Amino acid sequence: MREKLVTILAIAVAVMGGVHIVATFTPLISGGLEVLPQARQNAMIYMSLMCGVLLIVCGLLVSLLHNRVKEHSFLRLPYRIILVALVVDGITAVGFMSHNPFAWVVFVLIICLAIVTLG
Repeated sequence: MREKLVTILAIAVAVMGGVHIVATFTPLISGGLEVLPQARQNAMIYMSLMCGVLLIVCGLLVSLLHNRVKEHSFLRLPYRIILVALVVDGITAVGFMSHNPFAWVVFVLIICLAIVTLG
């Protein structure tokens, strides 16, 4: 049961990364970033895409590695580093975008994932 919950939460985190990437392109299509200078537009796009990719990659890695960590002790440290990166991402999402419901959903998913995984 616990393994399934970890998998579901990890995949939900990865899906939120996909949503984040789609949300990055929405202002580009509607022209919402045109008020920024080109260099800042590019930086904003890059950072936003990387945040989405971080969620996707870490979520998928957690879902794939969760069962293998018990079998292979050498995976424990990288697995925990991945979880810590996700927790930092969740906390900073809420810290920088407390007005954004997406940030709160990501935060709750990641905290639940960390609790279930490490608890």
